[in-house]
Amino acid sequence: MSRQPASFDSLPLAHDASLPGVSEAVDRSQQRMNAMLESIGDAFFAVDRDWRVIYANRKAAAFAGIELGDGIGRKLLDVAPMLEGTALLDYYRGAMASGRAGVLETLWAPTGAWVEVRTYPTEDGLSVYFHDITDQRCAADALRRSEQRFRSLFEQAGDSILIADRDLRVVAANASACATFGYSAEEFVGSSVHLVDSGFPYDLALLESLRAGQTHLLRITKRRRDGSTFPAEVRVSRFEDGGQEFFQAIIRDLSEREEAERRLRHLATHDSLTGLPNRTLLHERLQAALDACTGDASVAVLFLDLDRFKEINDSFGHDLGDALLCEVAQRLRRELRPDATLARLGGDEFVVVAPCAGGAAEAEGIAARLLALLGAPVPVGTQDVIIGASIGISLYPQDAATREVLFQTADTAMYRAKAAGRNRYRFFEAAMTARAQARMALETSLRPALARGEFALAFQPRIDLRSMAMVGMEALIRWNHPQLGRVAPGEFIAIAEETGLINEIGHWVLHQACRATQALVASHGKPVRVSVNVSARQLAQAGFVGDVRGALEASGLAPCHLELELTESALIEDMERTAAMLGELQALGVKIAVDDFGTGYSGLAYLRRFPIDVLKLDRSFVLQDDGRISAFDFVKAFVDMAHALRMSVVAEGVETAEVLDFLRAADCDEAQGYLLARPMPLEAIGALLGVD
Repeated sequence: MSRQPASFDSLPLAHDASLPGVSEAVDRSQQRMNAMLESIGDAFFAVDRDWRVIYANRKAAAFAGIELGDGIGRKLLDVAPMLEGTALLDYYRGAMASGRAGVLETLWAPTGAWVEVRTYPTEDGLSVYFHDITDQRCAADALRRSEQRFRSLFEQAGDSILIADRDLRVVAANASACATFGYSAEEFVGSSVHLVDSGFPYDLALLESLRAGQTHLLRITKRRRDGSTFPAEVRVSRFEDGGQEFFQAIIRDLSEREEAERRLRHLATHDSLTGLPNRTLLHERLQAALDACTGDASVAVLFLDLDRFKEINDSFGHDLGDALLCEVAQRLRRELRPDATLARLGGDEFVVVAPCAGGAAEAEGIAARLLALLGAPVPVGTQDVIIGASIGISLYPQDAATREVLFQTADTAMYRAKAAGRNRYRFFEAAMTARAQARMALETSLRPALARGEFALAFQPRIDLRSMAMVGMEALIRWNHPQLGRVAPGEFIAIAEETGLINEIGHWVLHQACRATQALVASHGKPVRVSVNVSARQLAQAGFVGDVRGALEASGLAPCHLELELTESALIEDMERTAAMLGELQALGVKIAVDDFGTGYSGLAYLRRFPIDVLKLDRSFVLQDDGRISAFDFVKAFVDMAHALRMSVVAEGVETAEVLDFLRAADCDEAQGYLLARPMPLEAIGALLGVD
């Protein structure tokens, strides 16, 4: 509000009372002036040229902390000594000296209030108006800080932010937007938002929705200055400022998120070691192949299991085993057509799904090529190994009509290939299902068999070929099935191995054999050694030596009367560990025999490395004569080698007198077989010892 300064002429301190009516008029004029100065919103005071206060309204008196009228006629600094040394007093003096009116905003320290001061100098002195502007000042400061915060947030935001006017022309771009798109802020301002949009249509419906107060989250492909594009999530909103319409777009680059999602999808559908599709993706691919199969075409499912992977993995270590799996995966992938799917189910199991317009013949060609491929040497560390594989093949729609049954039938065929001798392929046949079901039923019955007391031991005598006296016996398990009757070991031992039941069964056999042998030794007073078969799974148990020690202690059997028969494959699964374990057993006084020697991985190296006492010669070597060397010469050489290594030889499967004679002539130590004695119960063994 514009104010005219009060003149000192209008504020008389005295008047001539001798003139009629003048005094009353002056008083009334002064009262009106006082009323006016009291009614204004400002504090007001006036000083003369000597800085004496000639007027001050109530607001000025209250501001100075004095009673109204107390300061009239007094020096300004006497009335308000707190002015001394302040910029405000300097301002008053400057105004008085210059004769120029002015306005000043300053902090009044005594009260902490901000004031706006207006000074009007005259020839007679100085008039001063001032009022408290603290609230306005605080509001302005708050607005300024808010704007600063907004600007800071705008510039420091991790997301790109563009603000456009109603014509979709950019009016502001933050630092992130400049860095992301490759334009400077100056280049952005005035450009169309389409500069960074790959043809996204901002249609009327979207604009009307924004004007209705809606915020939209859009998925837009954005374009950088160099022409490259990236997926973005754009949150668009509308606001007004100063009566003008603006649109704000907060842009988030989704490249890293989408790459992470792609990687997660890949991890969910692919094997982490080989990068091949896993079971989940395999199911999808197979179903798609079945859906696309029409007419006389077929889809082949090939289950592939590496034959010697466990042996190689245990011998060379898991790192090299993993490297082997990766190499196998690469070779198989290179061999297959682009329309075939190769997947890894885990371990050493792979599956191939291939459309086969040529039916079984085409599937057989694939299997043959894969077998040939896996028959080639594979480098493992510093050595080359041949891995081999067993492959089961099932065809759609010939063998199964659904994905699940195709997997089952291919798996069944693969096990038949493995059982047939490995490193071969087998097509599924309906009879395999019956065998698989029978096997499953046998497994189900096997699990509770031990707890039900269905097992028993039979013992086959071993005869010393010099004296022809019984010197030992082999403990053989028998299963008396409640429905099937006597089940041959060949039918259930493999199942026990695969399911892990062999550990419990083997524990029972060991303890029963030790007790039975001790009973024989105690009752007949003759030294009899019992031979107990030990599986690779049992040998792999950390507490196996303790189990043997416990069986001997519980039965009271002397360790020299116990012989443990191990297969060659069990010996070499973990050679370092096996050697240490056999050393502990030998320290106990237990004898170690190698069963079916010559049918597995025979080698002089391990015969020297392991503390072996007995070699059991497989009957195939006794009966075989290839024309180059007679069976007798072969057995004789074998026995001589064993004796040179301080090992004894036991011949198995002796069924004819002729074989018995040439074994005795070859200086073989012991023999067992149907010619000499069939497996029998313990009571019969006792009777046989009595006869001896």
